[in-house]
Amino acid sequence: MSNQAVGLLPLLLFMFLDNYFPYLISFFIGVAFLVVSLILFRVLSKDRIYQFMLLPASATLALYTIFILLHIEPVLFDYTPLITEVLLVVVLAIISLAKRRILHNIRHSKQPNYKRTLMRTTVNEFFFLVQLVQGLYTLHLFVVLIYTTLPDTMQSEGMSRFLYRELGVIIGVAIIAYEQIRLSLMRGSLKKEMWLPVLDDSGKVIGCIARSVARSLPKKYYHPIVRIAVVYEGMLYMVKRSKEEYVSPETIDYPFTKYVLFKHTIENTVKAALGETLQIKGVTPRFLVRYTYEDDKVKHLVSLYAVCLRTPEQFEAFKQRNGKLWTPKQIEENISAEIFSRYFEKEFPYLQNTILYAENICCEDAQNKEDQTVKTA
Repeated sequence: MSNQAVGLLPLLLFMFLDNYFPYLISFFIGVAFLVVSLILFRVLSKDRIYQFMLLPASATLALYTIFILLHIEPVLFDYTPLITEVLLVVVLAIISLAKRRILHNIRHSKQPNYKRTLMRTTVNEFFFLVQLVQGLYTLHLFVVLIYTTLPDTMQSEGMSRFLYRELGVIIGVAIIAYEQIRLSLMRGSLKKEMWLPVLDDSGKVIGCIARSVARSLPKKYYHPIVRIAVVYEGMLYMVKRSKEEYVSPETIDYPFTKYVLFKHTIENTVKAALGETLQIKGVTPRFLVRYTYEDDKVKHLVSLYAVCLRTPEQFEAFKQRNGKLWTPKQIEENISAEIFSRYFEKEFPYLQNTILYAENICCEDAQNKEDQTVKTA
């Protein structure tokens, strides 16, 4: 249904039936099929399926009525498919001239960003097909023109019928098939794409967009992410971020950061980020705070969690090759050196006054009890 070339079917049906029925009967069947198609896609447009190629098809059939009203039956009887192609090429040429204006209106409309993006993508797909259809049918008409200039001895009834009546339909069907194959290949690649939910200012999901597209439009879309701090004996376990990271590459940060994907919950994302470590007894992520992070590249709704490790066995399960424990004092001494991620620089004051403070008290109490036990012994 999303194949824009399907909008050519009313014209192709009209051109095909003209080979077997009088042009008036073929015309009315084509118009009836067009009306049904317009009604169908009008209903489907509520589900964001737009079939813009039906518009030039409608304009072409409307212009064809002029030839019917002129009562030039001999011409219509012999050359209806070619006349249809000429009218279609003219209509598409006029539509091509309006491309910039149409895209400008979409870009500056008052619709939400995700709706404008969807409409702009569909319109660009339509204009791609406009150029393809216009080019192929113009080439076909040019070939017919050259064929008519050949001597009669080089022409034949079979070739004339093929060029005048059959090749135009074949071209149309080939365009529909090509577009369907192209869309199938695109869907295959899109399945590998990471789809992110788009949030409004209140944090409500209003749509989705591919991460690659979102990154090509810095800070335009609001996405949720999950970050998980790992605390052990009052210290933060930190690792070095990859150089491929979009924000703060090769800086020091938590070992777990993950986008919340479209149709995924924050809780499921936390579980996916921690993976097998969740199976360790006593490892339970705790929600700390939710805030908005914004810089020149991104706008993220950050859900900050923490995992507090109590035993060396738990800590060993979380250790990574490039990770180390940082005390609050060490972090304070280096926080202005720009070695930590921008996210962490914003979160550290909160951590320092809440969970790290509480964990240090717990560690001190545990140490005091241990010392008291030793003295008693």
